Amino acid sequence: MTKIAAVILAEKPSDMERKAKAALKRGADLVELRFDYLRDLSPGTLKRLALAFGPRAIATLRSGQQGGARTLPDERRRDILTQLCQLGFHYVDVELQTDTAWVESLGTMASRHYQDLLVSYHFTTPVEPSDAADALEACLGIGDVGKVALPIEDVEHALSLVEFARNQALQARRYVLIGMGAGGMLTRALAEDVGQELEYAHVGEPSAPGQFGLGTALRIHKRTPMVFGLVGHPLGHSVSPQIHEAAFAATDLPGVYLPFDVEARSLEPLLSAHERLRLQGLNVTIPHKEAIAELVDELDGDAEALGAVNTIVLREGWSKGHNTDVHGFRMALRSRGLRLGGKQALVVGAGGAAKAVVHVLLREGASVRVASRNPARAQSLAEAFDETVEVLEMGDLDRLGSMDILVNATPVGTKGLAPGLPVPETTVARSKFVFDLVYNPPETELLRAAKRAHIPGTSGLEMLVHQAAKAFELWTGRPPPVDAMERAAKEALP
Repeated sequence: MTKIAAVILAEKPSDMERKAKAALKRGADLVELRFDYLRDLSPGTLKRLALAFGPRAIATLRSGQQGGARTLPDERRRDILTQLCQLGFHYVDVELQTDTAWVESLGTMASRHYQDLLVSYHFTTPVEPSDAADALEACLGIGDVGKVALPIEDVEHALSLVEFARNQALQARRYVLIGMGAGGMLTRALAEDVGQELEYAHVGEPSAPGQFGLGTALRIHKRTPMVFGLVGHPLGHSVSPQIHEAAFAATDLPGVYLPFDVEARSLEPLLSAHERLRLQGLNVTIPHKEAIAELVDELDGDAEALGAVNTIVLREGWSKGHNTDVHGFRMALRSRGLRLGGKQALVVGAGGAAKAVVHVLLREGASVRVASRNPARAQSLAEAFDETVEVLEMGDLDRLGSMDILVNATPVGTKGLAPGLPVPETTVARSKFVFDLVYNPPETELLRAAKRAHIPGTSGLEMLVHQAAKAFELWTGRPPPVDAMERAAKEALP
């Protein structure tokens, strides 16, 4: 059974002891004591921590070459590792690359004191699973447990690593195989499912990219994981992981929500592998909402009408696409008391989000105009609706009269992208309400322009929360904890 190891980082022995006790009290099976972070590595300190936590601890002295917090001379490092192998820790972690000269003698010493030697190999660049397999064989040839960590290049790389891990589990091997970074979080989510010896979790600052917090790791421990995620590119601005993490925590479901920053070519392999990956649902964002609608097995009414999908439910080899953007935008309008029957609306953008917005506005009885930097896409969007949708050139917006609502359905203004306005400031000034679907940052350049013109407006955060709540309901069949999701969204933003 996989053990949850809380990683403890501290410079002072008293802080390390305090943090380790708190982690074990919360339910961690083990603590990994990162001795490379300690300033005091005297024999007395090592013995004190061993007496306090030995049978429930991994002793790790990561080298500077392998990402440790400090670099020690070889002889000093060997001396400390020798002491650790005699103090009764459950595991002692040594590095195959750095500790080659003395790793076998350390293993002999550890076994004499009924300790398991965990031999690690850390790649600094992505490698093929065959290279990871060779490294793991080398680690297992010396240690009781072999551990390999490697950066993940893309989703196909992560999928192949999961398959490799499943083969290790079939052989009942004592191993740890970690994909580093956001792309490798899948290997952490499935650690127990594929029979890994250990799952590392942070209790403060992560010690490695992609590491789960202790609360998440404990929530899925000894339970079949429910894997969900966000598909798109780029994803750095998204707060959806925080929103759904809060929802799973509030409902105590063994769910994890992972980022899948993928290109279009990776969509089909990801969907096809969903059963092996325990994937039960996905959100879809820019630029894949329309492309993925062609790949799912079934579409709900809104998704079929729009040809755009932002939520997928995955069950037993079957995929169904939904468009919860429709629900999210409608709920956001109602919460603002906006009644748009007979009103004039301008939507900027022609992608999947713009389609959902136009769909709702037409249902509400508004007259809709669409403008886009890609006139052909705007025309295609307009032709997708039975009702008349007027297509405008971006250059015509300066001459446009007043409108009741301006909706930005482009990514312009999103954190990490080029700043700016999606429309001229004169167009903003002729609006009565501005709705920017961008939610990160909370106040975009468009909303600042509206404020300067004394025009009310809102970001897309409320829409995001409502569409996420609907997705949660579709995935789990449970009422969504909307308040918890909203709090998490606000806390995640600067």
